[in-house]
Amino acid sequence: MSTIAANGFHGFVRPDGSVGVRNHLLVLSTVALTNRLAELAAEGIPDAIVVAGDFVRGLRGADLPLQARVLRALVSHPNVGGALVLCHDVPTSRALEAAFAGEGKPVSVQALMAAKGMTDAVARARAAASDLAHSLTGATRSLVPLSCLTVALECGGSDATSALAANPSIGRFVDRLIDAGGTAIVSETAEFVGAESVVSARAANQKVSADILAALARSEAFLSEDGESYRGVNPTQENIEAGLTTLIEKSMGAVAKTGSRPFVGCLTFGSKPPAPGLYFMDTPFFSPVSITGMVAASAQVVLFAVGVFNPSGSPLAPTLKVCGNPRTLAEWKDSLDVDVSAAVTDGASLNEMADKVELALRKVLEGEKTMSEAWSEGQIIIPSTKSLL
Repeated sequence: MSTIAANGFHGFVRPDGSVGVRNHLLVLSTVALTNRLAELAAEGIPDAIVVAGDFVRGLRGADLPLQARVLRALVSHPNVGGALVLCHDVPTSRALEAAFAGEGKPVSVQALMAAKGMTDAVARARAAASDLAHSLTGATRSLVPLSCLTVALECGGSDATSALAANPSIGRFVDRLIDAGGTAIVSETAEFVGAESVVSARAANQKVSADILAALARSEAFLSEDGESYRGVNPTQENIEAGLTTLIEKSMGAVAKTGSRPFVGCLTFGSKPPAPGLYFMDTPFFSPVSITGMVAASAQVVLFAVGVFNPSGSPLAPTLKVCGNPRTLAEWKDSLDVDVSAAVTDGASLNEMADKVELALRKVLEGEKTMSEAWSEGQIIIPSTKSLL
């Protein structure tokens, strides 16, 4: 049994029973109009995490509830101890106050237009952020089992070492996580086009298989709408230069990071897993978007396999970069967390490399910062289906 599985980890237990591996003060701009206010409000507040994306007004159809659901999921995320939520107008602030009333954690909602000028708005927001930060001091960690952990699985800058080292090393650990009652989510649907038979064979039942295959078919059809076959343009030029030759080769490498346990469900973007196990999430083809979906589903940490370096990550969930490419490790040593290149260069076993992933993860769960955290790396991007009119 692995060390984490045997001993669990120390996390911040929330009123709803979820467990955070960080106790962040989130400063969230819910609309692009308040992005600058969010940045100013967080100045001088240690460990405040600003999320200020291109969140817009005027959304229609499925985009409106999706954006609202993801923004709420960020506030309720286990790694968030408290949140300052910024919006443009007073009616919206009232609606947000009602939405966050039952969070069980300190949340302050501030409307830009409730202030008397920008100086007043900044002063109000900074005062609220300071009060929230003070309320988070003194929070303590408690020992919890590994079954409380949900891990997001991602890969980027894929090359031959991704399939030979980084992805399967993560996959070996994922098997340990699932066996210990934990949860893992993999996404970026297009990355699995070409591996349909393998993924389908690992589905826990016919419904899960049908749901995943339908998602893959929709993704391929969408990506081929311009008349050029997706299978003809992927791998990308970056992947080809790194040594990959076919889509199936790239997709099978991506599947390797999921280990060998059954897929027990197929999730929509940002939907929380209903029970422990390995899940597939249907998301668009871009690492920051797919990571956003998995983190919105309450993943507390991200395991990210890289061949060529990729700067994607999550501002809320520590992102561990795992790499097996000696050149990338030499050039980007200040941005990578786990070196599994011995599986390629020295004949080390993948189980040994999984041990390295697990050891690094244990340290992160207990509070050690990842390189992505040290660089304040990470993006929150919500997909949209309709253009604004």
